[in-house]
Amino acid sequence: MPAAEETIEPPPVSPPPPGASPVDPPSAGSGCRPPADVRREVERYEAAATVGAWQGPRYRMTYRILGDGPPLIWIPGIAATHRVYALVLNRLAERFRTIQYAYPGDDPSDGARLGRIRHEHLADDLFGLIDHLRLGRAFLAGLSFGSTVVLRAIAREPRRFPRSIVQGAFARRKFSMAERLALALGRCVPGTAAGLPLRERVLTYNSKPDFPAILQDRWPFYLEQNGLTPIRALAHRTSLVAGLDLRPTLENIHASLLLIQGREDRIVPWRYFEELKSLLPHAEAAVLPTVGHIPHLTHAELLARVVGEWLLPCPEGGPCSRDAGSRPGLAPA
Repeated sequence: MPAAEETIEPPPVSPPPPGASPVDPPSAGSGCRPPADVRREVERYEAAATVGAWQGPRYRMTYRILGDGPPLIWIPGIAATHRVYALVLNRLAERFRTIQYAYPGDDPSDGARLGRIRHEHLADDLFGLIDHLRLGRAFLAGLSFGSTVVLRAIAREPRRFPRSIVQGAFARRKFSMAERLALALGRCVPGTAAGLPLRERVLTYNSKPDFPAILQDRWPFYLEQNGLTPIRALAHRTSLVAGLDLRPTLENIHASLLLIQGREDRIVPWRYFEELKSLLPHAEAAVLPTVGHIPHLTHAELLARVVGEWLLPCPEGGPCSRDAGSRPGLAPA
């Protein structure tokens, strides 16, 4: 049976009146809410989230927890800080116990020996965190690179994850020889991604068109946070992708899975989404037609709604429950 595919239209944004700045909030009588201030959302997240650490076999993993509903583990992209997900997680925390964690090497003092860490170890560490937090079963959401960790985990132990979501996902990526050489050299270079040549130009080409005019204040925030990723950690993760091919494992996935794809995604093009759909015939799909690769910043409210409603649907005409025991799929393992 082919995967079900749903096209989700983002909520319309009214254009600013003549003479107004693109980021001016709508007038009080317009019926439109102004977009959230991303830096205030970060302050709100950091003030409320609990920070913890787990000393795993490969590195000391830092994690942040916000909310007290059913557990939802949020697995980040390849080059980001926890702050770029604040907009989405503040909203999801109204219904879930959200948990996001750092990859090895994100903190230079975490003790990670990156040369010894393979992709399958990232799934091992996810299971280690779940055991450390005594979660039993949990929802998973993986973005871009994080989707590969989700796919590996649910192929290995599907019973532990009643429902999972991947966004901007792929089972493999192709790299040129020049890119592979750059990755190898990058693992020896100190500093953060902000010092990489052409970084801002490449990011601008791939992602700036995805930011509506009314959200242009989020673009410098994205550049700033992307630039904080240590080069060695970024090169390590990218090298893992260069040698990754999860296609043989996908036939083992029969768990409930939603594929979210931005129609305008330039970083993970449409062909990778189509490949996943063909190899995961039981998965559902949601296409966001005017969205690129980073909806957690450009369409945060929409992404939170799609994730929340698919993982934990509200009873028709009734309130949404925060009790994990109210869903048979989240009963303790």
